[in-house]
Order: sequence, then C-alpha cells, then structure tokens
Amino acid sequence: MRPFVFSCDAHIVEPLDLFTKNMSPANRQWAPNAEVDDKGMRLNKLGDTVLFKIPANFHAHKVGDSNDLDTRRRGVRDLSLRFADMERDGVDAELCFPSLGLLAPSIPDREASREAARIYNDWAWDFLADVRNKLIPAAIIPLVDMDDALEELKRVIALGFRAIMMPPVSVPETPKYNDPAWDIFFATCAEAGIPLVFHTGVGVINLRALRGPGGALFNYTRQMNDAVDVIAALVGGGVLDRNPDAHVLFVECGAGWLLGLAERMDEVYEGHAPMIQPKLGRKPSEIVRDQVHCSFQNDPGCLLTYKLLSIDNFLFATDYPHSEGTFPFSRQLVERMFDHVPDITEEEKAKVLGLNAVKLFGISPEMVRHDTERMLARQQAANNA
Repeated sequence: MRPFVFSCDAHIVEPLDLFTKNMSPANRQWAPNAEVDDKGMRLNKLGDTVLFKIPANFHAHKVGDSNDLDTRRRGVRDLSLRFADMERDGVDAELCFPSLGLLAPSIPDREASREAARIYNDWAWDFLADVRNKLIPAAIIPLVDMDDALEELKRVIALGFRAIMMPPVSVPETPKYNDPAWDIFFATCAEAGIPLVFHTGVGVINLRALRGPGGALFNYTRQMNDAVDVIAALVGGGVLDRNPDAHVLFVECGAGWLLGLAERMDEVYEGHAPMIQPKLGRKPSEIVRDQVHCSFQNDPGCLLTYKLLSIDNFLFATDYPHSEGTFPFSRQLVERMFDHVPDITEEEKAKVLGLNAVKLFGISPEMVRHDTERMLARQQAANNA
C-alpha cells in the first residue's frame, strides 16, 4: 500500500486557440497565445505582443526528446492518458493550473481581463467535469478592477471551484497585497473554505531581472522572492490577521526559506515596534504557521524546519507536465523524501504527501478514489464498445 499522494502543482493544457477563438474582436488583441518561431523559440504572447520567449526544447537536456517513451508526458490534453501518467508516477490527485491561462493575469485591459478569466474558468470547469476531486482546477481572477475580481470570485465559488490562482505581482491598477481593499476578497474565500494559491512567474514579473553572467541562475532562483514579498505584505498589512480563516499557498517558489522569513518578521515587528503599523493580534510567525503554506518538489530540505513552524505548512508537488518537475520519478522521490528527517512520524509524512492538501481543498482520499473508479469504468466501457 503506497501512501496517498496529492501534487499541489500541475497543469492542464488548453486548446491553442481557446482565447484567440473565443475572445470578442474588441478584446482579441489581449488574447493569450503561443507559437514556435523559425528559430525554435516558443513565443508566449498577449495578442501580437511577446511577453517572453524560451527555447522550445529548453529542458531536453533533462528529459530527452519529447517523444522519448521513458519520460514522455502523454496526459497533457487526454484525461485517460493523464490518469495513466499519474498512476505511473504514484500521484493520486493534482491541483491543476492553466498553461496559456498563466498569461491572463498580465492583461492590463479591464474588459479583456474579465473575458479571458471567464473563458478559461468555464472551459476548465467543463474539461474536468466528473473528475474535479482528482484534478482540482484553479480559477483565474481578473484583477484590473476589484469589483470585477469579487464578481468573478463569487461566480466561480458558486460553480464549485476549490482553488483561486493569484499572481505574485499583478497589474499596476491592482491594490498591493498590504491594502485593506483585499479584506473582502480574503473574507469571501475564507467563508467558502477556498485557499488563494500564488503560482510563481504569473503576473507582471520581470523574468529577466538580471542579465549577463549568472543571469539565468539569479532569475530562476529569485522567484522565491515573489512569495517572500507577498507573504510579508499580507502579514504586515494585517490582511491575514484580520481574516484568520483565510489560507494562502505558494507554488513553485521553494519552501526552505519560510522559517527564516517568519523569524525575520518577528524580529522586525519587535525591534522596530514604534514604526510598525498596523498592530497585529498575533506574532508574524504565528500568522505564517496558521495560514501560510508552501509546496515543494526537489527541495525537501524544508522538512528540517517544520518543528519550528508546523507540518501543515508544507505540501508536496510534482509540476506535471513541466520538465523541471519530478515526473516520472515522483515515486522514487517520495520513497527517499524523509530519509533526512528521522524523527518525522508516519502521520506527519501522510500530511505532507497528501492529507494537508485534501484538508486545504475540502476533499478526501475517498472522493479521489471515486473519481478514479468512475473514469476507469468509463474507459473500460469505451474499450468494450
């Protein structure tokens, strides 16, 4: 019997024309899309504007050719193959982010932002119909205008979404995360029992902050700083303290730094007390312990810190189907993940691997199993037809 494993970072892949086909002519100039140019570069665009580009075979050095049967990701669009990949990798359930839709929070136009969010959310909800416990979709929120944000938040909650994707850095019109304007948004999520999930690299982020020698190492490493900034703003501004039932999760930002951040904020809160406003009802580290969560994949060193925070702060992720993730070697990673944490209990291991996630997203291993059985029965019926 292997443990129940939930990946808090995975992606579904939309039809390439999801936005260009469905956005209205007036807003199509902002439609997220991607193409590979004649130089082998993948161009990630809003309309005709290139936001960033990367080599299409960027991770071939790690996983080989995309047709390599040993490492090929087969389930990016086909759910039956997705289930097979998950079984091969030892993963029972996933939190699913968009692919093209990761570009949507960068849209600066109010109407286009609203339209893109609605198009993606409706598509994802339908695409994952009947398996939304096993593959939990994260909704996109338009953030150019906070009234629009709250309207779409309430709509996706009514649909049944269990996760809200947030950008670490939003468009300039959006209030900063220390602003009390966020209170009603966080309170609405808290009342519905839905976490806000911040995915690295999403939003108006300078992905090439440093150029020249060491630039790539610097730029990819510093993505954890986006999470640090958001946490410090939410804690320092009092948004989390005023909404103690709200939970935030940071994905693909690492996790080993969380204790250091919590201790640093405590030190500042005490040492610079005359300058600190607003005053908080709890120490910053207590707010982090109670309400902040981080996923990790290849960096299980964070588990060395959990006794000074909580085991509930840390959740496993694979980043399927992205090549920098752990597929198809997640089973092996899980088997050795706790070797350097000899005092961790079996109950704590189970929490990290999956039970923290099911609690956060309001599901259960039994609900996941029912989704799996239903899909497999459907596949079997189709094969026998």
